[in-house]
Amino acid sequence: MILLCTLLLLFILGCYVFAVVTYLLYWYEHQSRIESLFDSRENALRAVHRGVFSAFKAQIFVFSMYFGGTIVQRWKNRNSLPLAATEYPIIMVHGLFHNCSAWFLYRRWFKKYGLTNCATFTYSSRKAFDVVSAELTSYLETVLEQEPAIRPVLIGHSLGGLLLRDWLARSEYADRVAGVITLGAPMQGSKLATFAATSLGRQLDFKGQVIQQIEKQEQTHAAHNVPCYMFYSPVDNMVLPQNSVATPLKNWLAIKTRPVSHLAMLFDKTIANQIAETTKTIFKK
Repeated sequence: MILLCTLLLLFILGCYVFAVVTYLLYWYEHQSRIESLFDSRENALRAVHRGVFSAFKAQIFVFSMYFGGTIVQRWKNRNSLPLAATEYPIIMVHGLFHNCSAWFLYRRWFKKYGLTNCATFTYSSRKAFDVVSAELTSYLETVLEQEPAIRPVLIGHSLGGLLLRDWLARSEYADRVAGVITLGAPMQGSKLATFAATSLGRQLDFKGQVIQQIEKQEQTHAAHNVPCYMFYSPVDNMVLPQNSVATPLKNWLAIKTRPVSHLAMLFDKTIANQIAETTKTIFKK
């Protein structure tokens, strides 16, 4: 019992230390131009304090849900497919070091909007970016080929959003989807990628090879007519610098959310409602 309590205490302390350290790095990165991100330095400090607290809570929730998500994925042993095209089909893609449990609360909150037809694409964070990208392409093409009338909305958090951007830049099926929504996607990579535990994470370095590859594809690939929205938090503690998540891409609309941490975007009801309302707007077009 004492050992269990000690481990629990260390886990909680570790989550808090991680939250504080990432926000110290956030402040170090942006302190010289913090006034350009917020109305004042005081508002920036308040937002960062909220970010630390939200990061602490989100990490505890993520670890609590992760084991259950792993069991579900192994039990199904495949990615889920959306249902009929008439039922607002949504395909969700999680971020690095996550699984289908990332969307647990979103699925619950989406129900009041009638968005119950939600499928998930999952992948291993131990694989290379190109491999995961190829798996996502195969999955989406299978969905679109099996249901020619289906026009899903694609939603991706963090790396999931970057994978969707990469897919749009390469796929001949891009115009077959209703729209794309990303949350905290590292569109230019992140300076924190160098500290990642896997090679996939380290591939996401700021303006690195993966980003250059995607940008090159966008320049050579035919333009798509898909409505794209990138939601970002002004205090994202995992994607540094801020312009990686906040700078609008060509034909993308950037939308600032309330100040929460990178992971907390998945567990904030206000942001989930924004995503749901945007999704319904896309379906109505």
